Amino acid sequence: MPRAVHSGIAENIMNTMKHIRYRNWGPLALAMLLTLAGPLYSPPADAHGERAQQASLRMRTLHWIDTEIQPRKVAVNETVRVTGRFMPSQFWPEHMRSIEETAFLNIGVPGPAFVRIDSRVNGVPMIRSTRFHLAKTYEYEVVLKARAPGRYHIHPVISVEGAGPIIGPAFWVEVTGDQKDFKHTITTMTGEVINPETYAMTSILWWNALWFVIGIAWLAWWFRKLPVIMPRYIKVEEMGDDANKLITIPDVIVSVFFFGFVMVVIAGGFFWANYQYPITSVLQTGKVEVEPLPQPPQLVEVEVNKATYRIPGRSFQVEMTVTNRSARPVQVGEFTAANIRFINDKMFDIKPQDAQDLVASSGLRVDNPPIQPGETRTITIYADDALWETYRLTSLINEPDGRFAALLMFFDDQGTRYMNEIGGPMIPSFG
Repeated sequence: MPRAVHSGIAENIMNTMKHIRYRNWGPLALAMLLTLAGPLYSPPADAHGERAQQASLRMRTLHWIDTEIQPRKVAVNETVRVTGRFMPSQFWPEHMRSIEETAFLNIGVPGPAFVRIDSRVNGVPMIRSTRFHLAKTYEYEVVLKARAPGRYHIHPVISVEGAGPIIGPAFWVEVTGDQKDFKHTITTMTGEVINPETYAMTSILWWNALWFVIGIAWLAWWFRKLPVIMPRYIKVEEMGDDANKLITIPDVIVSVFFFGFVMVVIAGGFFWANYQYPITSVLQTGKVEVEPLPQPPQLVEVEVNKATYRIPGRSFQVEMTVTNRSARPVQVGEFTAANIRFINDKMFDIKPQDAQDLVASSGLRVDNPPIQPGETRTITIYADDALWETYRLTSLINEPDGRFAALLMFFDDQGTRYMNEIGGPMIPSFG
């Protein structure tokens, strides 16, 4: 854009600002008041991450199994355990960074309401990142210490580098008491007992105050002649290549002084920190290796023939061929997809534990008799529930990669569970 046009635009803006009538400041002042008042009124957010990601990503990334959070009501300083298992899907999306590269076990809680005391996967401490293998099972445990009173929706989370967090099922936990009573101490490798809530707080405040003052002083020097922004912009456009002449000798002297002073402060801070904390430990960036749980023999084999989602009835139908190689008859008892558990109510009476517990108590329909030992049979299951729409799984039909993945769980008459991951293309049906 020509320089004259730039200059004309700037002049028009300045002229417009000069001719604003007082009566026009009313709406502007109201808008500014509402903007500033927003942080003062912050109602609780009831949104949950279960619906945030694409349906295919929730189905084809992680299968969470037996997630449990206990106890559900604690006081400040008491602990909560988040336990369960997860299985990275063998149908992991190809366009997404793999969990077999870099991943980290985390917890999803709104705000610093808890302190993580310990976290382990298959008994290995999760203080660093790791990698998880597809189609393998892992057992996790996270111990949290309640810090602030309130009611919190707690999720286990696996953060995958380059792909983001993948959240698991959640439960509400109520914390009672007073945050002032919270106590949390750590013993360092040198034997010093510290409180992370207040450790070195005085130094932190002083250093932040120093850099704040330096920043304000730097801005004050350049803003000493008001107005600055638009008039200076117009001047730069007018002067073109000669705009450097706007920087005066005093400006250069002050800039050199600020640069030297900042270098002195940085160097002084370095030597002060070495003197104050002579023993330090380098942050560790290496990965820990976690071996998956031993895989039990696959006594029930499943091959998907066809998967269809019937849109009018919100019904997901899977036709499959099942071979039972166990010693007892088996029946489909549960179908889990994207953290939603569809239950065969003829076998189990499982109810949602709270309003956000993703359980369809009678959402799985199985019209086939149990499969006998040594038998191979083609069966069809129906996962029918409004949760398909409530949790936006129906958007799978609009995705360019319309594939599904789920856990299918068989049970024998003694309660033994046999898990199979199934997946493949899903065909929408509009009839």
